[in-house]
Amino acid sequence: MTRRLLLQALLSAAWIATDAGRWFSARVRMVLNGLTGAAEAEASARLTPGEIETLVSLAEAIVDDQPLSPAARHDLAESIADATHRSEDQRAVYRATAVLLDRLAGGAFARLDLGDRVALVGRHRLDVRTVAPADTVSEETGAVRTRVVPDLIAAYWGSPAGWAAVGYEAFPGRCGDLTRYTRPDA
Repeated sequence: MTRRLLLQALLSAAWIATDAGRWFSARVRMVLNGLTGAAEAEASARLTPGEIETLVSLAEAIVDDQPLSPAARHDLAESIADATHRSEDQRAVYRATAVLLDRLAGGAFARLDLGDRVALVGRHRLDVRTVAPADTVSEETGAVRTRVVPDLIAAYWGSPAGWAAVGYEAFPGRCGDLTRYTRPDA
């Protein structure tokens, strides 16, 4: 060790021993802890790919009687990710829904065949929004019925796949057939 490094180490140790040094080192630790905490909070602010797949599979079982195209599944996954990224409450409800669906399925809900998923949703009446007064509904099931299912239906019908299902050739804001606008009406 050179004399210069030894002097720097001694001066640094003396400075840290002072109140200013302790304050500064505490602030550095706080900032570093805040950065790692922010990264952890950002990671928990997103649903896992498995949870998103479970929710997309629920939407598929509710909105159509046939499997969705990869593009439609992608659009739904993006919509779910956007909704849960903006709202912590929404993320908690969606996460609880994914857990509930996997529990009801006795495994991964998304891995069930479409027919089995539709049957499970019907058996537990997850697609029924209104409930008879005599019908007992858990808080989890009520949240799925009143919040998640309507959100997923709206996300599907607001996507390009939903617009195509009702006969629109192009999603609003996307270019359609340009010749349609340049030829005279017959």
